[in-house]
Amino acid sequence: MNPPVWHPGQAHLLDTAGRFNVPCMGRRFGKTALGTWLLAKPALEGLPTAWFAPTYKTLEEVWSRVERTLAPVTRKRDTQQKRLELLTGGVLDFWTLDAPDPARGRAYARAILDESAMVPKLRSLWEQAIRPTLTDYRGDAWLLSTPKPRAMHDGAAFFRELWERGQEDGWEWRSWRMPRSTNPHLAPEEIEAARR
Repeated sequence: MNPPVWHPGQAHLLDTAGRFNVPCMGRRFGKTALGTWLLAKPALEGLPTAWFAPTYKTLEEVWSRVERTLAPVTRKRDTQQKRLELLTGGVLDFWTLDAPDPARGRAYARAILDESAMVPKLRSLWEQAIRPTLTDYRGDAWLLSTPKPRAMHDGAAFFRELWERGQEDGWEWRSWRMPRSTNPHLAPEEIEAARR
């Protein structure tokens, strides 16, 4: 699987990534394309990876996209458990974060958390469920999200805390703000019309 041709904003994220990455991206930035490639790449190299989404509905679209894309190299597919086992030995698990303790007992080389700021119990899920899955492989994580300035739950506050950590740490933690205008494939006049 060859990497796509990334636009400059996506390329910047990949070039400057740390171990734990917290990009806050405007809508239509290309978050899902970037995230699914980040998920698939280590699996194609024989490693286990996981995608975590706030709800089943947000998970289903990504599952369908990845399942179709990796069909030629999939050895076993479990649609009930949302798990793909690849010919390379890599595994991709897909979890929703509306369950209290996802991925207990699993080990991953990479975890992708989609729409992190929308997850009400992000702090406890990260600290008690997801972060421990990265220990065996010294894995990395991408906590992807669009901005949620009005969200008042713990998850939005913890996402902001992790984003600020990425601004201060600069080594293990990295964070960025990437507005939708960073995507050169979007017409500037359409962005301006949406802003108005």
